[in-house]
Amino acid sequence: RKKRYRVVYTDHQRLELEKEFHCNRYITIQRKSELAVNLGLSERQVKIWFQNRRAKERKTIKKKISQFENSGSSVQSDSGSISPGELPNTFFTTLSAVHRFQPIEIQPVIVSE
Repeated sequence: RKKRYRVVYTDHQRLELEKEFHCNRYITIQRKSELAVNLGLSERQVKIWFQNRRAKERKTIKKKISQFENSGSSVQSDSGSISPGELPNTFFTTLSAVHRFQPIEIQPVIVSE
């Protein structure tokens, strides 16, 4: 089996992939094909870049939630302390969803023909 080397993306490729990710976290088959051609990458590289980028986002959000819960009100970031107003909307959606989670009782539904 041939060893694959780690691909180092150019600044231009990263910028274009990030712009696309900012608009759509999941890429369509059509758009994946277009991006691959425009950026000189294989469709597989584009697909895997998106998978890795979503994983990175989940990891970042998880880290921010734990920092937020441990610190009380502000979150430490690489650039210092940031207020809750500066966090992305996904952070609070996730955080409030975690705290408001209530198990629901499922009722059986009887369908008569």
